[in-house]
Amino acid sequence: MEEKIKNNRIIMYGSPTCPMVPPMLGLLKQAKVDYDYISITQDLSARERVREINNGYESVPTFVFPDGSTLTEPDAGEMKRKLQEFGYEVPFTAMIMGNMWMIFIAIAIVFALLRAFGIV
Repeated sequence: MEEKIKNNRIIMYGSPTCPMVPPMLGLLKQAKVDYDYISITQDLSARERVREINNGYESVPTFVFPDGSTLTEPDAGEMKRKLQEFGYEVPFTAMIMGNMWMIFIAIAIVFALLRAFGIV
């Protein structure tokens, strides 16, 4: 099954329960990327397509690019490089959005350590 790529838009398959979806959506928006978001929980054919791309797994986010290439669960650096291949400029703020989950985890760890040592 092939996606219909409209006007060179990127397709992002995701799920509302995936913690990586919001940061990647933020990265795409900050980089002003033309994309379509499709939830695999609401679209059964999208779920099947994600399974085809990922050897039977429903791994999200999964991206399909206008040239037919795909990326599954990319980190922000991988996504930045791929977007640059398509001529998008990825500003620093987009990288922050793409790494938001790691930033949040780092802050939580630091806070837990500070509490453990009685500093806060």
